Amino acid sequence: MSPSISINVKAQGQDANFQWVGNDPSTVIANSNPDKNKVYLYNVGTGKYLNVGDVWGTAINAYNVGLELELHSVGTDTYTIQGALTTTDGNFLGFPYVKSKDDNADKQSSWDRVFCDRTTNNANVHWIIKPASNYSATNKIYTLYCDNSNVPSGPVPDDPTDHYVQPTTVNVTGNRYLVVKSGVSSSNRILYDYPTADPSAIGNKNGEWKLVTLDDLKKAFKAQFASAEAPADATFLMSDPDFVRSHKGILNWTVTGFHTTPQKDNGGKEIYAFDVTSSNTSPNTYYVGVGQFNKWPDGYTRFYGSYWNASIRNLGNNAQANGTVSQEVTTLKKGWYRVSCDGFFSPGAGSGMKASLFANVDNTTDGRSNVSAMLNTFGNEFTYNQTDLTDTYNTAKANAGTESPYVKAAKLFEEGKYNNSILVYVPADGAKLNVGIKVEDSYKPLDWTVFDNFQLKYCGDNDMILDESQASISYLNKQGLQTTNAYTLILKRTLTPGQWASITLPVNLTAAQFKTAFGDQAKLSTFEGQDNALKLRLRFKTVDLSNDNAVVLKANTLYIMKTTRAATVATGSYEKTLSDNSKLTISAPYYTINNVVPVNLTPSETFKEAAKASSTVNGTVQFCGSFVSKTGFIPAQSYVIGAKDGKWYYTNKALNVKGFRSWIEINSAAPAKGLSIFVDDEDVTGAVTGIEGVAVAAERNSAKTPVYNLQGQKVAENDSQLNTLPAGVYIVNNKKVLVK
Repeated sequence: MSPSISINVKAQGQDANFQWVGNDPSTVIANSNPDKNKVYLYNVGTGKYLNVGDVWGTAINAYNVGLELELHSVGTDTYTIQGALTTTDGNFLGFPYVKSKDDNADKQSSWDRVFCDRTTNNANVHWIIKPASNYSATNKIYTLYCDNSNVPSGPVPDDPTDHYVQPTTVNVTGNRYLVVKSGVSSSNRILYDYPTADPSAIGNKNGEWKLVTLDDLKKAFKAQFASAEAPADATFLMSDPDFVRSHKGILNWTVTGFHTTPQKDNGGKEIYAFDVTSSNTSPNTYYVGVGQFNKWPDGYTRFYGSYWNASIRNLGNNAQANGTVSQEVTTLKKGWYRVSCDGFFSPGAGSGMKASLFANVDNTTDGRSNVSAMLNTFGNEFTYNQTDLTDTYNTAKANAGTESPYVKAAKLFEEGKYNNSILVYVPADGAKLNVGIKVEDSYKPLDWTVFDNFQLKYCGDNDMILDESQASISYLNKQGLQTTNAYTLILKRTLTPGQWASITLPVNLTAAQFKTAFGDQAKLSTFEGQDNALKLRLRFKTVDLSNDNAVVLKANTLYIMKTTRAATVATGSYEKTLSDNSKLTISAPYYTINNVVPVNLTPSETFKEAAKASSTVNGTVQFCGSFVSKTGFIPAQSYVIGAKDGKWYYTNKALNVKGFRSWIEINSAAPAKGLSIFVDDEDVTGAVTGIEGVAVAAERNSAKTPVYNLQGQKVAENDSQLNTLPAGVYIVNNKKVLVK
């Protein structure tokens, strides 16, 4: 069962107290400022925008970012609406006229909704835009409806043997309002209802809209965001960020290293589509689509056109299976940008293939401006073979419900799975930012990388630093921070991917922020105490990370975590001048997290949770933590996480500790059998007890033992990353290791 996704989300650039004012239609037509003529329809009830991606890939839906639109007046309160998306058909929004042969329930989905690729000759395209019942000068809310009663006489222009009719299958005449469906959805793209009654008259805000312009979006870019404010959307700076069906913007993606030949129609005209098959001598390793048949009748696109995405496929063509797909974006303002996409990579058996999301700024070597992170690894929710990747999916397969691997991947994306994100720093207004996907070491036919839905968010130009090596917390209060503002957090906390570590921070992190920093599959757990049934077992419980907006890591609270990604800033150093004119410098690697709010600028440097009852000698165990580096601070008779393997160990002597770490104190000799420590059902206890001077996790670097595949290619820098690799056989220290 798909998880439900709330459709009540904040719009970009907004907080709990601020909402877009909106614009009147008269001000977004023939305005001397061209940015005020580019309109995005913002839905008041859901906080989403009108976009495309339903039936045929060109029916409208509601999504987190909007489709750029242009309005033209054709009468009193009456307008045509044209989209920036231009297919080989048209670009008007409207209800299609119904051909007599399509007047049946099977074809209803092709005309009983609004499409963005209509012309004035094949659809009702006149929209009546009127103020909603609660319109005001500071809250410019409108309703939109299309009169769907018109039926042209005479033959259909492209089919003289047919004519248009008023359908008998269902009554679709009259004023049909634009209303986003209510409730929850299993998808992050929401469909529409088209009632004939005014939604504003009954208080249905899902039928109320604001005209937000490109000028409004640009003005949402600012150096400092309020504490509850979302980053400003910058996705409009990209071209075809979500690989929409037959979008001419696909040509603005630069493809390097892969084989790709776009198809054309019989007249040699570009159709902005690609051949999925391997019947030609050199099949496309870069492919965009769902495996569809690219000529009429393309029934597969009718059913699955909303699921178009981009893929890199090896298909046995090793020479053209490695490279990049990227787009150059001209930014508006300097500062931090969040780059995200849906995507995963799926190595074939025995493959060392890697795929990364990257972002880099032209003409700078600053580590903050040249970042990358591995994409999520495919979790094998479905199986596929080379035939599945290269088959042509036609009408018969659509009718049979046969889903291509591309469709199956897109459905996982719609459920909110496999999101990837990184933060990159743009040092100057107007700098060129390159974002995209990189594939390396692909040498197996079934190597496959799939990605979609790029988004770009502007997070401001202010930051805050948390440094594990500082011996005093005073540096936090010297950074000029305010608890009412949000900052990009630069976190110096040494972590090893795939390995448990303790964590405590003086800030709150939402699930989205936590996953942005540490990976979509990262884990976070809280200490529960002694197991009720097993007296020598201490338990941690996994924190639910499914709700992106929920605070999952609370300030001044103790946790353990497992990152699945290395720090995204891997080179260089960063220096910040403090209020006393001293310099605070940290060296890479470090993590970056967007829109973090300081909770307390003078927190206690060390703290403890309330003691929990146990079967130890003194009857309690206590979870403790430190925000700063201290010498000999962890007392003997404590349990700490070892640096080498992320397991818990008992120590017989006092230990040093760096900042943002935690440990368990029992304040007595260990029980005869020793305590075991579990995260849910995973045993995270070290094999040795009573060891002397175990380093707290990542306090000192253990020797790295690289991991190789059977072809001799290095697939990981450290053997602690084994459990993040796909199932298979690997070589570690010249020995074979099986990962299940």
